[in-house]
Amino acid sequence: MKTGIIILCRYNSQRLPGKILRELGGRTVLGLILDRINKAVPDRPVVVATSDEASDDPIADYCRRAGVACFRGSLDDVAGRFLECAEKNGWDYAVRINGDNVFVDQRTLAEMTAIADTGVFDLVTNVPGRTFPYGMSVEVVRTAFYRDQMAAVSDMGHREHVTSWLYDNPDIGNRYLYRNLRCPAATGLDLALDDADDLDRISAVLDAAGPDVARLDMSDIARLARRQSVVSPWRGAAGPMLIAEIGGNHEGDFEAAKALAQAAIASGADVVKFQIYTGTALVSPVESPDRHAHFKRFELTPDQHIALAEMCRAAGVGYVSSVWDLESLEWIDPYMDFYKIGSGDLTAWPLLRNFAQRGKPILLSTGLATLDEILQTVAFIQSVDDRYRQPEWLCLMQCTSMYPIPDSDANLCVMDTLRAMTGLSIGYSDHTTGMMALRAATAMGAEALEFHFTLGREGQTFRDHLVSLTADEVRALKDDIAQIIALRGRGVKVPQPSEVSTGHTTSFRRAAYACRPVAAGATITADDLCVLRPAHGTDARDFDRIVGATALHAFEPFRAIVSGADYE
Repeated sequence: MKTGIIILCRYNSQRLPGKILRELGGRTVLGLILDRINKAVPDRPVVVATSDEASDDPIADYCRRAGVACFRGSLDDVAGRFLECAEKNGWDYAVRINGDNVFVDQRTLAEMTAIADTGVFDLVTNVPGRTFPYGMSVEVVRTAFYRDQMAAVSDMGHREHVTSWLYDNPDIGNRYLYRNLRCPAATGLDLALDDADDLDRISAVLDAAGPDVARLDMSDIARLARRQSVVSPWRGAAGPMLIAEIGGNHEGDFEAAKALAQAAIASGADVVKFQIYTGTALVSPVESPDRHAHFKRFELTPDQHIALAEMCRAAGVGYVSSVWDLESLEWIDPYMDFYKIGSGDLTAWPLLRNFAQRGKPILLSTGLATLDEILQTVAFIQSVDDRYRQPEWLCLMQCTSMYPIPDSDANLCVMDTLRAMTGLSIGYSDHTTGMMALRAATAMGAEALEFHFTLGREGQTFRDHLVSLTADEVRALKDDIAQIIALRGRGVKVPQPSEVSTGHTTSFRRAAYACRPVAAGATITADDLCVLRPAHGTDARDFDRIVGATALHAFEPFRAIVSGADYE
């Protein structure tokens, strides 16, 4: 069976003119639809079917430039246009996709075309009952069946709406109803692009989705569409949240801990972080007596930890601690807006269950772990509270649990892997020396940066001081981060304000010009033309359209040639 995809669209829609070529995130609506179709069924032919009216020339021009097949037929008889396109291409089945369906569901399209390939059904559809969102409709029609049924249909309402006659006559033909059983939460969502309000709503989903929109499945889209706009808790003054990890650098001395906290506050860090533990609650004194003794020596009392938390909060700086036993969590919890789980506790599910049940955002370090272990723990946390599927609730920190580590062990590209695999927020917890890894992580889009903090490294013997930053270094890092964030931009490829304001989008580009005199009525040849700056008149990409056209009047060399005014 030969099955092709037909995207039905026109340019001059009444409620949102030009919507099919509106740009969303630097990509046209038509381009977004094509991306999702090609990802779902890469081996199926795709044709854009628009009208033969001049108003739809922009769609045909876009298709030509994008290398996409374009069929042109009747403006009003959309059923006829759909059928002619299918017959011209010799398809046994044709898939109807509307130009307002920005979020075609890949799995649905792939499975419905596979069902049609059996040759058993005349119509495979997911429309009746509306178990899918509006804007995810897919209909696969046997071409011969459609031709026979529509031959006697003259009502222009049915011919404009393509398949409405089939639904008004449900007993005709062998049909397969494809239902949405995978994502009930998506049922009834309005994701069709019809007016300006729809455009705003879809733009918000695309902004939240990030650059690889084509990867989103129906559950991803439903989650993003239903999500309320919230400010990320991981956002800091310079961009990513900067967490100054004092950890054990106080070495059990409360006065040193206070001095470190004061210096971290003054450095401009967004959050000051400590670690709360007791040796007995963390390490077995029998199995590991030396480590047990180490942690006992670094303990601070509950009152001391609360005093440090109050100091930070009074200064308007965030406070957090890695809390390594649930008894301590009870008394420090009121001082924390989110939880930080250290790498060693990524597999401590009994503890994680308690944290997740308390319902605060979680920052989860991933040192020591394989990707499988991370994904298992993420799924476990999400099973406790579904909110942890949202990036504002769970941030995964790439981390290597050694002090210090060689640069090659920072493994920053894992951040890209975790972001792609989970759709969650991503950060970096640093154990290198210097600030290069933190700068690089910022450039790669880290939303939280954790680094150890010290008053000074000289003369210090405890290992963590070696990988720590001083207050002056944190201030310098903030300046670097602000510049890096500005350099990164938004990730949307469109002409930038400096290019637009200077007119460079026209003055730097080329258009078609006459390179010698052309007589009125002459057939224009390639030798008559050249491409020059500025891009006045016919775009250089349309050069081949001019060749063979007739000059409507005489024109001289170095004159821009305008479609419709100078040739036809």
